[in-house]
Amino acid sequence: MIKQFATYLSLIAFTSLCSLSSAFTSSSTIVFEECRIADIDLQVENLSINTSFNPQIVLSKLKSKVGNIFSQADFDADLKTLVADYDRVEPSIQVRDQQVYITLKMWPRSKVRSITWNGNKKIKTTALQKELGLKPNAVFNRQSFNKSFNKVKEYYVKKGYFESQLQYIIVPHPKTNEVSINIEVHEGRSGRIEDMIFQGFTKEEISELLGMIYTKKYNLLSWLTGKGTYHEEGLEQDRLAIVNYLQNLGYADAKVDIQIHEAETEGKIILVISAEKGPIFHFNAIQFEGNELFSNEEIEKLLLIHEGDVYSPEKLRKTLQAIKDLYGRKGYLEANIQAEAQPCVNDTAFNTSFHIDEGKKYRIGMIRIYGNMATQAHVILRESLLIPGETFDTAKLQATENRLQNVGYFESVNVYAVRTEDEEQFGENYRDIYIEVKESKTGHASLFVGFSSAESIFGGLDFSEANFNIKGFASLFSEGSAALRGGGEYAHLRLSFGKKQQAYTLSWLNPYFCDSLWRVGFDVFNTYSELTSKKYDIQKLGFDLHASYPLNSFWTFGIKYRFNNSRTHISQSAAPLEREQAHQEGIVSGFGPSLTFDSTDSPFKPHKGFRSRLETEFAGLGGDFYFWRFAYLNSYYIPIWKCGTFKSRFDFNFIEPVGRTSQPTQIPLGERFFIGGINSVRGYRDFDLGDHFSNGDPTGGISSTVLSLEYLHQILPFVDGFIFVDAGSIGLKHWYIKDFKFSAGFGVRIEIANRVPITLGMGFPINPSGRNEVRRFFFSMGGQF
Repeated sequence: MIKQFATYLSLIAFTSLCSLSSAFTSSSTIVFEECRIADIDLQVENLSINTSFNPQIVLSKLKSKVGNIFSQADFDADLKTLVADYDRVEPSIQVRDQQVYITLKMWPRSKVRSITWNGNKKIKTTALQKELGLKPNAVFNRQSFNKSFNKVKEYYVKKGYFESQLQYIIVPHPKTNEVSINIEVHEGRSGRIEDMIFQGFTKEEISELLGMIYTKKYNLLSWLTGKGTYHEEGLEQDRLAIVNYLQNLGYADAKVDIQIHEAETEGKIILVISAEKGPIFHFNAIQFEGNELFSNEEIEKLLLIHEGDVYSPEKLRKTLQAIKDLYGRKGYLEANIQAEAQPCVNDTAFNTSFHIDEGKKYRIGMIRIYGNMATQAHVILRESLLIPGETFDTAKLQATENRLQNVGYFESVNVYAVRTEDEEQFGENYRDIYIEVKESKTGHASLFVGFSSAESIFGGLDFSEANFNIKGFASLFSEGSAALRGGGEYAHLRLSFGKKQQAYTLSWLNPYFCDSLWRVGFDVFNTYSELTSKKYDIQKLGFDLHASYPLNSFWTFGIKYRFNNSRTHISQSAAPLEREQAHQEGIVSGFGPSLTFDSTDSPFKPHKGFRSRLETEFAGLGGDFYFWRFAYLNSYYIPIWKCGTFKSRFDFNFIEPVGRTSQPTQIPLGERFFIGGINSVRGYRDFDLGDHFSNGDPTGGISSTVLSLEYLHQILPFVDGFIFVDAGSIGLKHWYIKDFKFSAGFGVRIEIANRVPITLGMGFPINPSGRNEVRRFFFSMGGQF
């Protein structure tokens, strides 16, 4: 009893002390806030010999000043300021006669006397020191040093030393306030992979796995790709990927083991990847439970698995999603489908049951948009396939999200269904659509520079806005430049300067003109070129208006009107015949339709599909020249295998003079066709094929044909090698398709971060008319920064 009583007294006393302490702290803070600062005493500890300290410099950085009223917020900010410059700060505050006396003890940061590396044999000390980024006489900050030290550890792992261990010891020198850093390195084995041996796999399986897994053998390009060295996390990910691959081949009990062996070559290892596949499993009986809306036969049409098929978890998962999508397209967006695969007793097979809870059928309620700070709501809604009041369709929901993601205005897009906020009005069977977007930067300004075998060096400026609003000019002065964003249009200004060619272009495009499917735009341009000859230059100033309409997923109809003033300036040294034929200048005014088919899988780097364009134009709508222009352009891509693509190209271009422009030589040089070089028949001089004037300059032609066969092989994700055979025909005759010039060769295309495309190669003319036509080496490089 006495013991319990004593315990109670102790608790009461402890509680009272805590209360008094809290009260004192609170009251003392209040007293501090009401007092003036009488003195700020700065005391520096461990100041090194021959080092001076000027307190006025430190005091000038503080918000707390002698004579001012004490502020706890200012004092906290002062402590943060001092901690940034000193290793440790201990504050002390006293109140005497209603005045505050502040004492600040400060320990300056140490300096690095020396850095010693021990144990590194494979990697030079200079390389490690550069990676550490800390030198003698520098200020030592332990937190910053630890970050730099971790970079050195990562550097060793990147170099393939997967067993490396690094430790450091800090040796202080109190008299001089310096530290010495001793770093101990245990490098261990090098992780450069000399070979990868697969055991228990077929040749076909090994071939597929090598293209699928992250781990690769070390080669000459490993320094660039970062692959070819041992990475524990990457290798474990590969092991799981191989297990998944084998299970989808039916080996449900497959096990994969990866062992590391020393190679005979010093500094390299061998990976032995072995598999215990076990028996092949199959699907046995397939059953459905709970389905009332759809019959078993309707669901079975969607199945990717059937009785007797090889067991595959991936096909089972896709089948599950297909059934869920079937219900989702009919409005049953909350349908719950579960699959259960039970192994058969004494048999290598699985009985599979699909349990279906259909749920309710829903309709679309309100569509609400969130996160669009600049983009107008109608720009987002025009990409939506969902209409309020219609039956819910999960396929359209996903398609809407994909369309919004692909427009390029948003960093992220999330489209989902929620319980309607107006349930009393609409009822329980409605779901609202929330479209959440996070806008990204859509404006770009850049410099670009490049080289080519046709023009040597060139460069310029490029400005674009992918989410432009042309109506914003009306409120530009009141709202600023922000008024020019959010309309879902595209604007582009490009200024290009080169020794032989200059071009200034302003473009605008509305992809949904008046919220329809019509794409309407214009281009204004001024170009100057002497690429075809040193004896004359061609200048064009004008504009074009164009519109297109998608007929379906593959076909597009287009119309275009163009107006330009084409002028040719001829050197006094040009021959009379050249001056007569080249000096054709005046206004070209033309209009015509086009029809485009495109089934390629990528607009930038197609691997399969067909791209074709048929267009015609009549020039003579008030201009100085009269002619018909016809073009039939085609590119066909055939995937040979995962890394190889076969491309065929066949382009036909013709001009038919009519009316008072009756002769081919009356067609302005700026309207004629020129072929040869990197963009047409490689191995010949740029724009040099066909007839020539007496001094050797090309005349161009009114008939042009370019044929090409090319095999493109992906060496790395950003490096492609290619071989080709080209053929070209050009002439100043009507519908001329004769006298082809042939060439063959090889080359490489490189894309660095998808911003600097480089193409170079060698073309070998087969039947040139003379050495003057030949230019075997071709190259082109362009980029932005």
